[in-house]
Formats: sequence, structure tokens, C-alpha cells
Amino acid sequence: MQIRTLFFWSSLFFLAACSKPSELGLSLVEQDPANIIYTDSLSLDLQTVLTDPLTSSARTRWICGSYLDPIFGKTEAGLYANFRLTSSNASFPNASFDSLVLSLAYDSVGHYGGNISQLGVQEWQVYRLTEDIDPDEDYSADTEFLTGDLLADFSFIPKVNESVSVDDAALDPQLRIRLADSLGQYLMQPDSAIYSSNSVFKEAFKGVYIRPKTNGQQSAILRFLSESAYSKLTLYYTDSAGVAQSYDYLMDDDAESVLNISHDYSNTTVLQNNSSDSIVYLQGMNGLGVRLAFPHLANLGAIIVNKAELVIQLAEEQDRNFPAPDQLFCLEKTSTDGYLLIDDVTSSVNLNPSDPFRLFGGLLSYDGDQAYFAMNLSEYLQRLVDQETEEAALYIQTAAITDTERMRIGNGQASSLQAKLFLTYTKID
Repeated sequence: MQIRTLFFWSSLFFLAACSKPSELGLSLVEQDPANIIYTDSLSLDLQTVLTDPLTSSARTRWICGSYLDPIFGKTEAGLYANFRLTSSNASFPNASFDSLVLSLAYDSVGHYGGNISQLGVQEWQVYRLTEDIDPDEDYSADTEFLTGDLLADFSFIPKVNESVSVDDAALDPQLRIRLADSLGQYLMQPDSAIYSSNSVFKEAFKGVYIRPKTNGQQSAILRFLSESAYSKLTLYYTDSAGVAQSYDYLMDDDAESVLNISHDYSNTTVLQNNSSDSIVYLQGMNGLGVRLAFPHLANLGAIIVNKAELVIQLAEEQDRNFPAPDQLFCLEKTSTDGYLLIDDVTSSVNLNPSDPFRLFGGLLSYDGDQAYFAMNLSEYLQRLVDQETEEAALYIQTAAITDTERMRIGNGQASSLQAKLFLTYTKID
């Protein structure tokens, strides 16, 4: 999906409280309360759909890794990235190479696939890129670049909350990967012209591809901070005076990155899903969305929508290894722009920039032990009634491509935990 508006907010984590169905919105029109009609029995058809490839370049978060979900199948994510110079015209006269280390700063949240404090061995690889990442191109999550030499084949146990000791200094949690000495030696003794500018350097060294090893041990998708000072490539060397030195190649600002994400649902039933089933499936990381249609909305005739609140419920108890998303969004499909956030989301952000999703909702909430999401659809439902949309449906998905969570939802046809629309409206004669 090309979602123009969504990605401006995809890196925000302003999560606001939402409420059960309420009388909010009744003041939108002046009318006799006797003419106000309330219903919670309007039919809803929810169906699992594949999300179109989302833009995955220039993310503020990265994801990498692989895991096998007993319900949703296999998910795999890799990272293409290049580097920028710390300073131009770097040189290493009469210096000796020590090592070349790629470091990726762990995010504090967003790791997925198991108990984060007890994750098992992960087996990853790093390859050298042989194809340019164009800084002016928007790449989608199914993009693949050409790669060359294997730079690292390694295993590790993620320690996402533990500091790392480097040269007797305690640094923020990070994954550190030693790359092939041959690349470090090349970077120390190249044609000095490659350090003249970032563009020249990136032409000479196009970057790396970090990915889970095929058929290797995997149990999690890990999330990293792209703009952290600890996400970088570091060349360690000893100068001509015998003093240990280092030079950093950074991954922020003038560097590019692209996520490559794939899902294998072949051994699952998640796509064998239709609007009559009691369960629908939703997954982040450019996986699965939910299409919601209102097959009998037209039977209401001409109405003014005072308040329309959609409530969807998790169809199972929360699994600590596979928790549900924190935030959901709703989108509409257009023939020209792909998928755009519905009016209720954009209005919520525009009216409350300091608390952008308060009016829309979409936040994971609880009624006792039952988890649910409540979303205000008043503006969009009015457009559906007035036949101003290109499709008589909306689409529900996670807020960002790097949201790793998944869940099962009760459909409108379910015998319990049904999705419901709580609608208050006025009939127009």
C-alpha cells in the first residue's frame, strides 16, 4: 500500500485512552432527542486480506530476524543499509588494521516471537551490497537488492535489555557483529578519493544486507533504532604511533536503509478466510489486514451520523509470546492514491496534535480480562452513507510497518466476542 499520510505518524508512540460506546458526538447536529435512533445490531462483514507492499525505506525503526508462528506461519525480515562518512578526506597512513564491527542499537520495545528475556540462539548472515540504494527512491517491503561477498556468518543470543562493555565502557544494549577483515583492510587502504564525499564513498562501498540465515536457528524478530549513535560501522586500527584508534561510518542522516519483509502462510489457514467465519486475522510487518464492510448500511436510508464507534475484540486470551498490537488504524481504498487514512484519523491528529489519536481511539484496552479496540468512524461512515467513497468498506491494520504484533479478532458473525458498530443517528425525511 502507498499510504501517504500514515508514515508521518508511524514512528510516533502517543497512545491515548479510549472509551466504551458513549454519547460523544450527539452535539454535532441540533435536533430533537426524540428523533435520535441508536443501534448496535448493524451487520458487519470482516475478512482477512493481504496488505499491499508498504514503503519500507528510511524507517526510524528497523526489524530483522525470523520466527515461526503456530497460527500465522513463518515471518522473515532483513535489512539493507549503507553508511555515511563521519568526516571527509579520512586517511590511515602507516596504520595497522585491527577489526571492523557493525553495531545495531536495540529498541526497548517491539521484539517479537517469544519470551524476550529467554530468547534462544539466532543465526544471521551479513552480505556486501553490490547495488546502489537510491536516496530519492521510495522502496517497498518486497524490494530485493543484489549482494556479493559474505561478510559474516554468526550466531548469538539476543540480550535486548543488557548493556554492552566496549573498551571498559558500559554502552546501551546493542548487537555487535564482526565483519570480514578483508572489508576493513579495503576501507583502510583504498583509493583515498573514496573519502572525498558521502556519494563517492557509497559508490565504492554500497552497504550491507543483514538477514536471518536460511534454515538457521531463529525464534524472534528483533527491532533496532536506526537513528541511534550506536547503530554504525566502526573501523578499529592502530596508528603509526602505536595508539589504538577508531573511525565510525554512520547509519543516520545521509545514509539509506530498506527493510525486506516476507511471510509464508502456505501451511496455515489464515488466508482461507471469508466474511462468514467467526475469526479474522491481523498481522503487522506488512502481513495481514482486515477488510470491514457494512452490507446493510444502505437499508437505513438517508441519515445523519451522530456517533459511530466500532468495537472489535480479541478472540483469544493474550499470549505473552505473541501479544496483540497496541494501536490500530483504519484506511480507505482509492483508485488514485492506494490507501489513505480515513477522515476520523486525520481529524483526530489535526485537532489534537499533542494527543493525536484521542478522538479516533484504536488503542488496545481492557474490560476486565477482555481485550478490545474502540475506534471512532463517524466521519467516514457519513461518507459511506452519502456514497462519497470509492469502495463501501474500510481496512484495519497496524500503525506502522515495523509493528511486529499479530492477533485474531471476533468477526461480526461470531457467536461471542462479536465485532460491533455502536451507531447513533438521525433519520432524514
